[in-house]
Amino acid sequence: MATEDARYRQSSQYRLWSFTPSHLTTLREKTNSLARAHISNRLRAPNPSAPAESLPEFLTPAEECKILNHFTVELLRAASFCNLPTDIQATAAIFLRRFYLTNSVMTYPPQELMKTCLFFGCKAEGYFIRVQKIADTFPNTTSEMILAAEYVLCQGIRFAFDVRHPFRALEGTIMALRRLGDFDDDRINKAHEKTRAILKFSPLVTDVYYHYTPSQIMYAALAMVDKELVDRMLQVAFDGQSEEAKGKIWDVIQACKAMLEEEPPEKMTSYWEDKEVVKGVKALRRKLAKCRDPDRVDLVALQKVRREHASLKPKPKGGANTDENVFGGSINDERESKRRKVAANGDDVFGPPL
Repeated sequence: MATEDARYRQSSQYRLWSFTPSHLTTLREKTNSLARAHISNRLRAPNPSAPAESLPEFLTPAEECKILNHFTVELLRAASFCNLPTDIQATAAIFLRRFYLTNSVMTYPPQELMKTCLFFGCKAEGYFIRVQKIADTFPNTTSEMILAAEYVLCQGIRFAFDVRHPFRALEGTIMALRRLGDFDDDRINKAHEKTRAILKFSPLVTDVYYHYTPSQIMYAALAMVDKELVDRMLQVAFDGQSEEAKGKIWDVIQACKAMLEEEPPEKMTSYWEDKEVVKGVKALRRKLAKCRDPDRVDLVALQKVRREHASLKPKPKGGANTDENVFGGSINDERESKRRKVAANGDDVFGPPL
């Protein structure tokens, strides 16, 4: 029987969406560079001899990350307003962050993709909700606008709809701590509540999902709340093993914990109260408005154009897999033969007398 670690290594989250910090930085720089080149060519198309100084100032990879964090927080606020379950909120946020790893916020408008991620997160987690309910959550939004980016989103996340979260690992750890009986229930319950609050925000606005497993993220969040509980669980897990092995895992947990501490859950409620943050986000959004891809500002119109182009493509001749080519003979001839046979038996639905 495969171990939990072996099963995780077979998941799309590990195979497609796990990166080292240096690889992640390289991917973001490449995405930013490609977007700059594409938008520059598009803006220069009417006048190819235009000087480079006529082009707008583009966002840097670091500025793109700041805008992405902003819209991730906005997505979480909207999901909470819709009373969506925690897993769906987390899945939608991860979809948004994965999409903008290989797509730039200058190419596809994040304010539109955010809504699509919210709706598609519900579908991925098997939670039924009308698209109109999501549309009603946002001003000046229709269901058509949400659905227009759905296929683009699927392409961007490489059709990997399975997202492994640390919430189940937390529930299992809390059950194990209660079973051990080394700590009173009140302490465990408080740690449970605070850790869950951290997991609902901090991992979703940082890069820990790219670098660590769900269990490592959970232990890092628990270590922020109560380090002794983590020590006790590691003693049980590494019973009979060397201190070196335990030390390696503890180093990983500490590194993950440091990333989570950069975005504490308190920021969720105080985000719009920080005047400096609000001022910085507004400046970046003004800058983004000047350097966006003009062809992808309106995703609904873009989808209509693509459908029109698809309908104008000539239909294949001869080689098409029609019913006759697949099953042999003419379907209409076969139906006519059956009709004549039934007619020969008379009008009685049960056939002629025996």
